[in-house]
Amino acid sequence: MIDTKHEIVFHPEKCVGCGLCYKACFVDVIRWDEENKKPVFKYVEDCEHCFYCESVCKRGAIEVKPNYASERLLQHFDRYR
Repeated sequence: MIDTKHEIVFHPEKCVGCGLCYKACFVDVIRWDEENKKPVFKYVEDCEHCFYCESVCKRGAIEVKPNYASERLLQHFDRYR
């Protein structure tokens, strides 16, 4: 588990069920609910904040809010302090 404590805001009323966000997520944070034709954000703690899901969603149904204070991100920037 990466545990970055990022937040993903999903606006289901804007979602058209195209599945592009699901296909774009390379770390398997987004799963697909076939019955409802909507994404399910199952493992948000593993989000790498690549913004692929947000960028492919033409309806603006997904908003990724990265936690830049997370321990995992800070360990990469310690040398710049």
